[in-house]
Amino acid sequence: MEDRCRTDPLDWLQNHTKTRDDHWREKGTEPYARFPMMPYMRFLFERLCNAKRLFTPKSREMMLSWAVMGYAVWMCQWHPEIQIIVQSAREDKSVDLVTGRERPGYCRVLWENQDESLKRDHPQTKPPSEMAGDLFSWENGSEIRAVPAGGDQFRQYHPFCCILNECAYLPEAEASFNAAHPVATQIICVSSAGPSWFMDICDGVMELP
Repeated sequence: MEDRCRTDPLDWLQNHTKTRDDHWREKGTEPYARFPMMPYMRFLFERLCNAKRLFTPKSREMMLSWAVMGYAVWMCQWHPEIQIIVQSAREDKSVDLVTGRERPGYCRVLWENQDESLKRDHPQTKPPSEMAGDLFSWENGSEIRAVPAGGDQFRQYHPFCCILNECAYLPEAEASFNAAHPVATQIICVSSAGPSWFMDICDGVMELP
């Protein structure tokens, strides 16, 4: 199992951990569930693992934010000394993607709900309940950190990856991208549709022959 998870982040996400469903009461289901088997996920994860600069439009039910954060947690668990920075338009949304405050954030949920043997093999620097809401860190030196909006937020870091969440609605998104570009090995921009610099980039790619 460990070897398969190490080489295949989608297998780990779909078969060895769970995500949080904020609408479980209305559905009459459990609050935590396996990541769904969606046909485009294999292609997405191939791009996540190989693309240096990735722009990914989404709709509300596509699970792309969970997929991207799942990739981030997988990277940090199986690769030491990795830093990933997450930026959203609102600080509380960035925090919710990482450790969370009032409720467990995406990264914390994925770590806590994975197989017990994997939690033992990839320990945290402290219990997740004691971590700051904007930081999730492993004993191997890897971490995922949330930052607020602003084009200068990346300048103090030299991360492996920067994630611009809901990029179409992120103030100074282009400035954030330009600040991260010289120092980040990978930049992932994901967003629902909206007139913006992000959508101009996506439209430009779609128009290429």
